Amino acid sequence: MGTTQFDIIGRQIEAAARNAAAGAVGRLRRDTSLVNQASRLTGRTIRAGEEALRNKTRGSGGRRYSAPNGNTVETPPRPQYAAEDDYMRRSPVQPVHQAADYRRRLVLKGVGVVALIAVACAAVSLLLQLGIFGR
Repeated sequence: MGTTQFDIIGRQIEAAARNAAAGAVGRLRRDTSLVNQASRLTGRTIRAGEEALRNKTRGSGGRRYSAPNGNTVETPPRPQYAAEDDYMRRSPVQPVHQAADYRRRLVLKGVGVVALIAVACAAVSLLLQLGIFGR
C-alpha cells in the first residue's frame, strides 16, 4: 500500500513540531548568549547617546555645522546655468550654513596630513639608511 493522505499530514505535523522546537531552542540560545547581552547593552548605550545628542542639538537651535563658538556663515547659492534647450532648472533653494572657520580648519587638516606624510617618509628613509629593513 502507498502513502496515504494521513501519512503526509502526519509527517507535516511532525516537521512543524520539530521546526517549532528548533526555533524555541534557537531563541533560548540567543536570549542567554553573552554576545547578545553585550550587544543589547551596547545598543542601549548608543541609543541613549544619540538621544542626548539630539536633545543637545534641539536646545542649541538645531545648527548642524556650527563652530565651537556658534558662529556660522551662510554660503552663497551656486550659479544656475541653462541647459542646452534653454531650460532653467529651479530647485527649492535651502541655505547652507558653514562654520565661520571651516576653511581654516580644512586647510589646517591638510597641512597636518602633509606634515604627517613627510614625517613618515623621513622615518622610513632613516630606517633604510640604518639598514633596519636589510639589503
